[in-house]
Amino acid sequence: MEQNQNHIRQLPPEVIGQIAAGEVVERPAAAIKELVENSMDAGATAVTVDIKEGGLTSFRVADNGSGIQPSDIRLAFARHATSKIRTAEDLYGVRSLGFRGEALASIAAVSKVTCQTRARGQDMGVMVRNEGGDILDIQDAACPEGTTFTVKELFYNAPVRRKFLKKPATETAAVSELMARMILSHPNISFRFMADGKLVYFSAGDGRLDSAIMSVYGTDTLKLLTKIDGSMNGVMLSGYVGVGDAGRGNRSHEHFYLNGRAMKSPLLSLALENACRQRVTIGRFPMCVLHLTMPFENADVNVHPNKWEVRFQDEKGVREAVETIVFETLEKTNEAPPIPPMYVQPDKVNPPPAKIQVSEPVPPPEDAPVIRQAKDSRLSAFTEDGALPSFSPAPPPREREPLPPRLIERPAASSLHDSAGSILPLRKPEPKPEQKSNPVLQEPEIQQMEQLLVEQQFLQKPLRVLGVAFNTYIIMEYGDLLILSDQHAVHERLLYEKFMKETAAAPASQAMLIPQVINLSPQEYACFEENQETLMKAGFDLSPFGDTSVQLRGVPIILGQPQAETCLREALDELLDNPSATPADRTSRVIQMACKHAVKGGERLPEDSVVQLIRDVIDQKVTPTCPHGRPLMVQLTRAELDKRFRRIQS
Repeated sequence: MEQNQNHIRQLPPEVIGQIAAGEVVERPAAAIKELVENSMDAGATAVTVDIKEGGLTSFRVADNGSGIQPSDIRLAFARHATSKIRTAEDLYGVRSLGFRGEALASIAAVSKVTCQTRARGQDMGVMVRNEGGDILDIQDAACPEGTTFTVKELFYNAPVRRKFLKKPATETAAVSELMARMILSHPNISFRFMADGKLVYFSAGDGRLDSAIMSVYGTDTLKLLTKIDGSMNGVMLSGYVGVGDAGRGNRSHEHFYLNGRAMKSPLLSLALENACRQRVTIGRFPMCVLHLTMPFENADVNVHPNKWEVRFQDEKGVREAVETIVFETLEKTNEAPPIPPMYVQPDKVNPPPAKIQVSEPVPPPEDAPVIRQAKDSRLSAFTEDGALPSFSPAPPPREREPLPPRLIERPAASSLHDSAGSILPLRKPEPKPEQKSNPVLQEPEIQQMEQLLVEQQFLQKPLRVLGVAFNTYIIMEYGDLLILSDQHAVHERLLYEKFMKETAAAPASQAMLIPQVINLSPQEYACFEENQETLMKAGFDLSPFGDTSVQLRGVPIILGQPQAETCLREALDELLDNPSATPADRTSRVIQMACKHAVKGGERLPEDSVVQLIRDVIDQKVTPTCPHGRPLMVQLTRAELDKRFRRIQS
């Protein structure tokens, strides 16, 4: 009988270390986050991060904090060793960014680490080398106050884990996003981020949040943001929110901080988006940098080893506070324009001039020249002898009766009516084929004849465009049907069909008269490098132009030059939002993004454009929904209207 060999065994320390490292250190950005948070906990006022090839080759984190005491250097690399907490009760009021005591041990378990540190007040520093979790050497070293960690060959002893790392450009983008969040979390710390020898971010560390935002997003974006400051339900909220033109294509630009800790919270994202719902275009998201300050014991940060997640004791109160403060601030600072009057008010009639009474003529001076009378004596200020005339005021002008309101202007003498005012069909019916006497028709010919008669009967029904409601919905009468069409959805579907046909044959790009240089964020530039072919297929002709800039030479032909930069950034947002999509899906998403630039609801169109939209829908027999699934048209029969008005019984 074969014995069962599946006995319980104690795992070796190196395996335990690699398992723990997988929870904390999943990529270079995660390791850098842990080291930077340690620097901030050490009271650093300046932090430098330098990476090579996205951190896959090496990365360095240096600070001017309090440093590590020589007697504690071995414990610093031990698992679950920390100076942040002492007892289990401390977990319910964590004030430091790090507290688990496993970050440095996890990093050292899967890489080659060199640490140089000098505690404040010490004359000499210390250097330690650790490979795979084993300390190889400790010796004195001359170094400035603070701590510097140099990490090389991350996951060198875990090839399976290293295989799942992305390209250097993608990992660089991840570290760039992390450093942006760190800069915005602590404006009082000066951060310097270098990637492959190039300066990516630098913050002044002057304690001003607007200065930190400017160092990440630039001056133009900062001008579009609204300052937020308020308190409610035990929560103090401060920061900036961007709506309208500052809206973005995904949620990666929503930055939330709790007591200085960077976090990601679906609860706060929902509260923010509810507060900005009518101020951001559908499909886009507000951007924000919001700092929440509340008692430490009212939130639990010990949810996941990566420390991105936070649980609130009073979730409803926190959500209500964020939503209310943001909404009320936007209401005060961005007041909606006044509602226009329903009817045009007639112009006010000026009161008639008062009658001028002159008791007796006033003779002019002897040397005064003679003033000739004007053609209209009432328009002259003097008579021939120089005296002011006495005249009656002109009768007041009559008030003009206001014209009856019209939904749209009368069409030109081409589209819908002939010169006699008769309604014309959108398409002239084809003449019926001449029939010979006693023809002998086969069954297929009979069916074809019947189908032709049905089509002619359909086309002979008059389709009248009655008007446009709310500058959004086209109202049409077709036989016994009342049809309403969403002009934006119709235009979007037509553009999508056209663009898909054009890009199926060849990239449809319109060359720009003057190429445009666009400065991208590190994340956007990494996305561009990985998806340059996809963008070219969608009609964007662009190439690298130094650092994180690109030169845009052509745009999709239906977009036009004025929206070139906006469209490119939205295309990159679409690609960043779904990095695992297939190339075909990515191209389709970019094209759908382009179609967002169709005519919008609320935009007034000339009547010939309205008519042409409807003609194109009928002629092209397009899918009856927009690319996002919304219906193009809804209809209401005359019988249904009669029932609603109780003209007939149901």
